[in-house]
Amino acid sequence: MYTILAYSSLTVALLSVVLAVSGKRYYYWVSAIGIYIFSFLAGFSIGQLTVGLTFIPLVLAVGYTFGWIKNKAQILIVLSIGVLIGIIMVFFVDDKWVFLPFWIFS
Repeated sequence: MYTILAYSSLTVALLSVVLAVSGKRYYYWVSAIGIYIFSFLAGFSIGQLTVGLTFIPLVLAVGYTFGWIKNKAQILIVLSIGVLIGIIMVFFVDDKWVFLPFWIFS
């Protein structure tokens, strides 16, 4: 059951990234949530690594929502910030805090 939910959330995340890149920017929010749910359900092995990917669509969603992204240079800056936050979260933050709303259920 959890496997089906995990791969379903990954599929939703990947499809929403495609939709977001094609111009429907609000799908970055859906992608971030999908990757986060996949990371939690994938367990604390690959899930620890993929949770860092959550921050890439998350910062893009925030950037487009608040109108901070206007050109390609700003996209690269925001993507770099997302990658940096993801690396910091994966390597330096305890799993209990990374999966904060969900670790109560595990």
